[in-house]
Amino acid sequence: MTTDQLSMFEDDSAEASKPAPKFKTFSVSLSRTIVSPAEKIFDRWLIPTFVGNWMFGEHLGNEKVVDLQNEVRPGGTFNYLIKRNGKEVLHDGEYLQIDRPKRLSFSWRETAKKNAHKSKVSLTLDPQEGKTKLRLSLQIDQSLEYYGEEIKQQWAERLKTLSALLSK
Repeated sequence: MTTDQLSMFEDDSAEASKPAPKFKTFSVSLSRTIVSPAEKIFDRWLIPTFVGNWMFGEHLGNEKVVDLQNEVRPGGTFNYLIKRNGKEVLHDGEYLQIDRPKRLSFSWRETAKKNAHKSKVSLTLDPQEGKTKLRLSLQIDQSLEYYGEEIKQQWAERLKTLSALLSK
């Protein structure tokens, strides 16, 4: 991602005009207060180098980052290739809303889950006296409900790692 891409979303707060998913979902919500400005947290979700430091890697188990690509703009896509337990797993999706530094939403799919439909991830950042309250909401395809607790734990661990990296 180039510096130009960062400026592409600074003033765009409109949700991409996409129809709602036509599959049943269940919700997972998490929140965490991080001692860091909202802008810094927001950028950690979009810049591949930073994404690779907290969203994936050995702190989540037997994972290694292979390749991280994204096109940061509403309608832009991302592809994160990870090697997990010796198998390549692709995480991909599309940016739906980018409202820096308040709100980010994107579709999300992980190829390791059989017949995985794209889920929706929504992030809200609320600055609070030198800290930021991060709220994460996941709308996940009903077919993945069996993995619900695992998905929640995985995202909780990711947020814990993000918080630790930003609090240094």
